Amino acid sequence: MSKPLAMDLRSQALATVDEGMSCRVAAVRFGVAAATVIRWHDQRRSTGTYAAKPQGGDTRAIEQDRADVLSAPTS
Repeated sequence: MSKPLAMDLRSQALATVDEGMSCRVAAVRFGVAAATVIRWHDQRRSTGTYAAKPQGGDTRAIEQDRADVLSAPTS
């Protein structure tokens, strides 16, 4: 899984959108996908923040099967 894009890139892209540039043009200017800037803009509008969301998934399923995986014979 890749790392989230830096907050300074996010803030610069959104600052240009705030100045009147479209999300698509801002995306080209900063070298990211248009959908990315649109998502950041929507996230900021709905939650008030454009910070990266937590990454990683639910590990409970992995923990439940841990004993079986570790006891399996290796070839």
